[in-house]
Amino acid sequence: MHKQTVVKMVSACFVTLGLAVGITTSQPQHSKASTQTTQFISKLGPSVKSVANSYKLYPSVMMAQAALESGWGSSTLSTSANNYFGVKGAYNGQSVTMSTAEYDSNGQLYYTDAQFKKYPSIKASMTDNAQLLRNGISGNPSFYSGTWRENASTYEDAANALTGKYATAPNYGQSLINLIQTYSLDALDSGGSTGGSSANADKITYNSASSNQTATLSSAFRKYAVYNHVTGSGYKTTKYAWKTLGGWTGRPVWLDNRAYKSRSKTNWYRIRFSKQTTAKKYWVYAKVLSFPITKYSTAKATGTLSTTKNYVYNHVYNSSYLAKVLTTTDQLGASKVAISQKATHVQNGLTSIWYKVTADQTTGWVEAPAFSKIK
Repeated sequence: MHKQTVVKMVSACFVTLGLAVGITTSQPQHSKASTQTTQFISKLGPSVKSVANSYKLYPSVMMAQAALESGWGSSTLSTSANNYFGVKGAYNGQSVTMSTAEYDSNGQLYYTDAQFKKYPSIKASMTDNAQLLRNGISGNPSFYSGTWRENASTYEDAANALTGKYATAPNYGQSLINLIQTYSLDALDSGGSTGGSSANADKITYNSASSNQTATLSSAFRKYAVYNHVTGSGYKTTKYAWKTLGGWTGRPVWLDNRAYKSRSKTNWYRIRFSKQTTAKKYWVYAKVLSFPITKYSTAKATGTLSTTKNYVYNHVYNSSYLAKVLTTTDQLGASKVAISQKATHVQNGLTSIWYKVTADQTTGWVEAPAFSKIK
């Protein structure tokens, strides 16, 4: 069996990332991207999207793998050999020897020296990784078929399909999922503006969002089907019937992504039927869902923020736009902010007030309790 291994340095880097596996809260988990992570994503992004889409894989998973196994590009293996995936062997006769961390059959960690491929470029490393996933191993070309987009309905499915196959670490897939969700790497899966590889695919814009927002199934939900991808995206689409999934008017669903189709001018949402972010995800047309009522109005004012840490979103949280964390009030760098809009949000009989603020070149929505004074 072909086994990928993690370089010893990478294991240490993963610890320093501080990602807590399996922790869920009522508030979205937000980690401010550092200069290192931002530069890494920007540097590898073009190659990751180009290669992953060419081989019909998830760019988000490829980027997460590269980040995890190279310690965000800080490992000696990535800096000296352009090897971002811990691939053993030689590439066109070129290799380097490194100490690696592996797990034995009993799940115990041990270290050993091994030869790893040395690549001439970042893209060569990405391409070699993609070819491995597409071509499999000797005697089993479909060994990694669980990562293929036609077989994996979501990036979570693709990431989990790598556990026990690509790497020996028992939590490998979940580690990738944590990275994707923490740094919104699923935005790469849109391919920039289109969700698929077909030249005739509809232009689709994806808007990733905080994962614990909710809506309910509308009274018209049975008129529409459920899919593993947005229809018209260019990817192989599987259609599901409600009778196989279960559903009733008012059933709660959790959302983490909104897609806008420019040709039909329609919105689609990625939903799951459990609060757990590892639950299977589906795409539905907007009319399947019923959202809380949000009313907007102009509000020219100045607000003084309290010293309490509060989230700043790009939209009102739990609105039909879906919200994503931009920063926190304590990171805005200003206690006073300009207010341009007010939103009244009603959900489950509870009313909350939100304000659109601008400070320190950031514009976003903040809930009223974040202010000590408004005038």
